[in-house]
Amino acid sequence: TGPCNPDRHYMLPPEARLPDLLGFVQEELYFVVHAARQTGKTTAMMAFAERLRGLGYAAVWASLERSQGLEDPVQAEPIWLQAIHHRASQQLPAADHPPDRGPALAEHSSGRLYQFLSSWAAQCPRPIVLLLDEADVISGPALISFLRQLRAGFMDRGIGQFPTSVGLIGMRDLRDYLTQAKDGVPINPGSPFNIKSASLTLRNFTQAEVSELFAQ
Repeated sequence: TGPCNPDRHYMLPPEARLPDLLGFVQEELYFVVHAARQTGKTTAMMAFAERLRGLGYAAVWASLERSQGLEDPVQAEPIWLQAIHHRASQQLPAADHPPDRGPALAEHSSGRLYQFLSSWAAQCPRPIVLLLDEADVISGPALISFLRQLRAGFMDRGIGQFPTSVGLIGMRDLRDYLTQAKDGVPINPGSPFNIKSASLTLRNFTQAEVSELFAQ
């Protein structure tokens, strides 16, 4: 029903079932992690963000769930900015906080996310990593705008420019995002999310892990 808490829940080390995402972050790649509901995605990605912060990254986990059903970028973009701003202000030290959302919201629609993230990177002294949960709730023109703005930022990514790495987390496979965003047109091999032939997902529990859970 939500992220696991070691004080209340039986649980294993949350990153144990993830693919080795650190390499993607170190190589400044954008990636997608997908798995079914209640399999541990959110718990694992929140733990991964915490680990990255310990390694010197300005890493933020945020959920885009509140933009579900809003296909118009004019309505969806402010919700994305609010979610990222809120979580970044909670999870990062003051020196790494994003700027006020006002200037970005004053921009033309379909460019506000890019403007906000660019402005944040320009004043943040550390590499920014975004882990965007429930990204698969975005649909229609809002999804196309979302991916295009990340694509534009991918070309400029780096400290002082744009987040160096972005992860989209949800239930949908990598190709589902891209096919929908391109209205069924074959996927562009140059997409920043085409990082490997197989999509990234959480593996199943092993017998030893199931035994460990029962032992708890």
